[in-house]
Amino acid sequence: MIDFRYHVVSIIAVFLALSVGLVLGASFLKEAAVTGLDTQVQDLARNNEGLRRELDRANAGTRYLNGIMNTVGPELVRGKLAGHKAVVVALPGADTKLTDSMVKLLDGASATVTGQVGIKGAWTDPKREAELVTALGANAAAFPTGSATERAARVLAGAITETLPPVQTGTPGGTSTQLPGGSTPPGSTPPGASASGAPPTGAGTTSAPPSGQTPGQGTPGQGNPGQNTNQNNGTTTPATHNTQAATETLTKLKEAGFVDVKDNPATGADLVVIVAPSGATGGDDPGRINNIHLSLARALDTGDDGTVMAGTASAAQENGVIWALRRNDQTAKAVSTVDTADTPVGQVAVVWSLVVEDKQGTSGQYGTTGTTDGPLPELPKKETS
Repeated sequence: MIDFRYHVVSIIAVFLALSVGLVLGASFLKEAAVTGLDTQVQDLARNNEGLRRELDRANAGTRYLNGIMNTVGPELVRGKLAGHKAVVVALPGADTKLTDSMVKLLDGASATVTGQVGIKGAWTDPKREAELVTALGANAAAFPTGSATERAARVLAGAITETLPPVQTGTPGGTSTQLPGGSTPPGSTPPGASASGAPPTGAGTTSAPPSGQTPGQGTPGQGNPGQNTNQNNGTTTPATHNTQAATETLTKLKEAGFVDVKDNPATGADLVVIVAPSGATGGDDPGRINNIHLSLARALDTGDDGTVMAGTASAAQENGVIWALRRNDQTAKAVSTVDTADTPVGQVAVVWSLVVEDKQGTSGQYGTTGTTDGPLPELPKKETS
């Protein structure tokens, strides 16, 4: 049995140990610990100061480059887009200042800016897909396949870009209207047949697009770009854009809460700048939302001579829409991207990318984030003279 004296001795030993520790800690051990901590703090301070100086030098270099580009940039883009009409399409969450700067940039490059279209968050809301199809009106019947957003993207592209007109196909004496992909609108005459199914007789006619549909949805590869070929007599007529029908389409989409419209994009454009939102795409399913945005970009590209998605470096980071586009081969082969559109160099890249797409039909990825083709595209030789 343990005696009470052992408890007393144990307690005395504990307090004695604490006392010794306090004495040692307050003497030479304290000095050693404080000296070590001071040394570490001084080292960190020196490293921090070095990093600060490096950052200052980098910022100074950036300011210097931006200063040069602010001076020469306007001359590098002046007149490059003369004779073209351009529209700016802002994705949900796109910065208003960046969108406005794109309008100013295109104007400085001598393009005629038809207007702006702001895509609203409702466009990607799965709960509103039925409403989106309803807002398309008669245009929905022209695109019977694909998801609601894919069909809406084609209709919107037809309303704001100068797409090919309906293409007449078939043998002499019988023609029909074909939509992208070779489909025939409901109620139109199949190639080589009359409406009754009998062999074609007499002069053929071209089926009119559904009410509200913008003429300019022809089959790629048939006829010459910008022309409507009459296969009965071999003559061609210039492509026309139905501004009235396009206006009705945009009005319906706007009233339903899917887009905002500024100025008059219904007049049709042959160049498109898509403004990407900064940062990663949010929501419960960012991959789905990005895919919807890419579908819209591809649809716009089929109806114009050049499409560029412009944004900041954060849009090219993981789950950003530019990041998603560059990882999607189908879209990257058709649509260019610039992830420095908020800088003077990036703004030159936006205009030059449109020039390259228009003249050479090739896309590129430009900027500083991830794998890119460099800061600027290479202009065709005749454009540099």
